[in-house]
Amino acid sequence: KIMADENDPGDKVLEQDFSELQAVEDKIKVLNDELEEKMLELDKQYTRKKRPLFEERGKICSRIPAFWMNAICNHPQLQQYLNTQDYEVLKDLSVLDVEEIDGDGFSGTRYSFHFNKNKFFNNKTLHKEFKLMNDTGDIVVDTSTIEWKPGMNYTEGESKGPQAAGKRKEADSSDMSFFLWFDPEDDQEGPFGEWLRDDVFKDPFKWFCGEDEDEEEGVEYDGEFDEEEGDEE
Repeated sequence: KIMADENDPGDKVLEQDFSELQAVEDKIKVLNDELEEKMLELDKQYTRKKRPLFEERGKICSRIPAFWMNAICNHPQLQQYLNTQDYEVLKDLSVLDVEEIDGDGFSGTRYSFHFNKNKFFNNKTLHKEFKLMNDTGDIVVDTSTIEWKPGMNYTEGESKGPQAAGKRKEADSSDMSFFLWFDPEDDQEGPFGEWLRDDVFKDPFKWFCGEDEDEEEGVEYDGEFDEEEGDEE
């Protein structure tokens, strides 16, 4: 707060200037808030327009062997959360979909992972959903329960959730797993979900090919895969 001397005419003029300046700033803030709201609505509008193209792209990607495995593994941050078994499971990931959801009183993001028939679990689809409740500001999380086949749950005994990785940077990669993100106790979307949404899903072909500077860190498909991997249940 600017203190002015009531008996000093110069200070009175300065106080008036500050008052007028604040009034203008308030009007600018109203316009900025209005712009932000309209940009958000415009973004949602074009996201809806792109939805059919996302679905068409997903069908094409599903025909390319190990497409999503390579896209995920070539991402340097996501790669840190994978262990060797994850690579085998992700070979059967046929579709990755990220969808903005809006409902009565909430908005959020739904992550869907569609799998071919595989030896690890029975689920055809896994999902994780984050809803922001408009009235309370609470985040409500819904996630699939992975139906592991007998003896195939290699994540048992691992640290809880990819979000814990920041506390175990020195840990062996076997202490991590992509599929720990589906643990009900892991209620955080970022940064794991943000990398999937804003990087991999936004430009999957870029990550499938791998960037030159990350070429040594990336994992590329070597052309070897079982014939049944391309068949869905």
